[in-house]
Amino acid sequence: MREVLKPLTAGSVPGMYRALLKKTGIVGLLLVLTACGKSGEEPKESVSRDSLLLTSEDLPAGTQTARFTEPEQLVLNLLLDTPSDVGLPIEVAYEPAECGEQSSYADEARLTLSDVDTTSMMAAYLDNERSYLALVSEVPLDIARVAEAHTGSCSTYRMNSRTITTSRLDLPPAIATENAVILYEVSDPDNPDWSNGEVVYGYASVDEYTVAALGMNGKEFEQEFTEFFTKAVLKVRDR
Repeated sequence: MREVLKPLTAGSVPGMYRALLKKTGIVGLLLVLTACGKSGEEPKESVSRDSLLLTSEDLPAGTQTARFTEPEQLVLNLLLDTPSDVGLPIEVAYEPAECGEQSSYADEARLTLSDVDTTSMMAAYLDNERSYLALVSEVPLDIARVAEAHTGSCSTYRMNSRTITTSRLDLPPAIATENAVILYEVSDPDNPDWSNGEVVYGYASVDEYTVAALGMNGKEFEQEFTEFFTKAVLKVRDR
């Protein structure tokens, strides 16, 4: 049964934050390469990184938003494919074996975004039911290398009793020419102690910024996530 999160309030952000982590289980954000601006373009005026995050004014009426400003909040939301959500070490077996290295690379890449001095993160809560995350970071990452870690030879692999499959989704026309990717990940465990999970990730490299988004509501809300991610990208691109 899908867990329903409570509406955001100023005092409930940490609780919602933990609920987001619990809902996603052991998945996190996939990140992108920060690319240089196109040749011949005038450099854009410097703006506050925080001002590039989506706000309620950018989203459908009634959307609640919250900022994540504590280091531990960023770290928790960036964790991926760790077999324990309570931080206890567990012996992990990957099949194929090389997918352990691919998974570790992706985790380490994302964790470089856990510094609040270089990354800003927000959450959006729609219709008292669905949650999305977006971040803007000054940290450059290799988008091709991270994406390959999930959709190359390890697009499907087993981690202990879990089977994880990741595929690419089409980019919308508004950002089709950007250095961006949308991924759809499904965790389909054989072990009933694990919860099935669907996660959609968006990654884009916009000028000197990394933009990433995470949706935890399944492929049935792919269009809604795509619109959210597109807005996040365009807010940075058109600043």
